[in-house]
Amino acid sequence: MPQLGKYQLHEELGRGGFATVYLATHETLGTEVAVKVLNPALAGDEAARGRFVQEAQTASDLEHPHIVRIDDLDQDGEQVFLAMEYLPGGDLTSWLSQRGETRRGEILRMLGQVAQALDYAHAQGALHRDVKPTNILMDAEGNAHLCDFGLVRVADAPRLTRVGSVVGTASYVSPEQAESKPLDGRADQYSLAVVAYELFVGELPFTGEASTAISLMHVTKLPPVPSSLNPDVPPDVDEVLLKALAKEPDNRYATCAACIEALDGAWEASERENIRRLMVESRELLAQGDYTAMRLRLEEARKMLANRPEMSETLAELESARQSAQTYEQISKNWDTAERKARDVLELYPDFPDPQGIFVTLGLRKAPRELPPISEIVRQAALGLGIGLPAGAIILYLAFLYITR
Repeated sequence: MPQLGKYQLHEELGRGGFATVYLATHETLGTEVAVKVLNPALAGDEAARGRFVQEAQTASDLEHPHIVRIDDLDQDGEQVFLAMEYLPGGDLTSWLSQRGETRRGEILRMLGQVAQALDYAHAQGALHRDVKPTNILMDAEGNAHLCDFGLVRVADAPRLTRVGSVVGTASYVSPEQAESKPLDGRADQYSLAVVAYELFVGELPFTGEASTAISLMHVTKLPPVPSSLNPDVPPDVDEVLLKALAKEPDNRYATCAACIEALDGAWEASERENIRRLMVESRELLAQGDYTAMRLRLEEARKMLANRPEMSETLAELESARQSAQTYEQISKNWDTAERKARDVLELYPDFPDPQGIFVTLGLRKAPRELPPISEIVRQAALGLGIGLPAGAIILYLAFLYITR
């Protein structure tokens, strides 16, 4: 790979119509960086070069733990490039696909980090205008970092579009951005809400073949209620996502962080309600003796509580109840098996001896009547005579007095 300025380029990390990103090494420091190079086809386009430089300078002024750091902006011959912090986790889309199933709490944590970065940028007067999963990069610890603040792109894919003077990603563009209206931080909030919608629902609110048609849907159509596409999404989450996707910015949340906090709270409230419901159902099933169904309810609740140390006592109670139900169910099965086998024995040998009283315990024979020991008989007789004779004498005496009066 070629040398570009003081950076030795290595493998390609990503490519778009506007720029290509390479993994590179600083020739003297030996540190790894990501080098973004304006595509050669745009090298002679002064407007494109000006936008590249201007937006890179704007991004370099943003210092936040969840914004990709810009280290250098330089030119080598006709090629303009910038060096930025290298994050080995790739973008959010690839990171999630490599990990498989990701817990909801982890996704909310990452969305919260992006929201913090956006609110910080907005406070500095910078808008992103292209919030989407591929512009969220992941570090080795699973933390999210926002990149490409306000970088203008050329429409080279179905999700890229130009509406008026605006260049953005059609599937994530806010209505006001699609209509080339004045923008504020709530436009980025809308795009972040689309990302959250996609992650939790499993699909985008609006899709289509043409970029302009998708952008128009953001302006004219209401997004599908999330739970109508994914029944696992609770009504409280529906409400938060639809508020953040309101057509009018004034109807959205005040900040990106407020939006994600509301989303987190909605999931929390729903989860607590689900746990309460599962506990109630489990107790009812226990009373009905349906231990198999009870165990399934408890297992579902246990999964919900697995990463919640603040509810460890509830988890321990659930686990104890689950184990008890499982043990009782196994005992019941063993009892049925023992009764069946005992019946088989008695059918073949009706007089089979039962020194331990197993057949009696299983209800297959009556318990033999046993006489008490002789000593006990004598003791009870003596006690009866000792009490009965004096009582009889008193009764006879009283009767005599009554007759002879």
